[in-house]
Amino acid sequence: MVDDPPATPRKPKRKGGRPSRALASAKALLGVDLKAVDPVAILRAIAADLSAPASARVAACRTLLELQDQDSAENPDGDTRINMRAAAMMRRAN
Repeated sequence: MVDDPPATPRKPKRKGGRPSRALASAKALLGVDLKAVDPVAILRAIAADLSAPASARVAACRTLLELQDQDSAENPDGDTRINMRAAAMMRRAN
């Protein structure tokens, strides 16, 4: 018996490797409106999530306490400034 070669010989496709951080971040944030992201609400959700790792919950609680302790004179815009900063950090990650 003779082996029947394929009609069009092709190189086998190489499996893709691990995506870069920028590509993974862009894919994860696809369709997310960065202006609508509320970092304080996200921190509250992490702190309240019992299935989250304890270290993540503690870090979220510490950050929330730091935000709570800030004087209103230091942060006159409140959450707006935090939202803008978080959105800028997410854009830089891309």
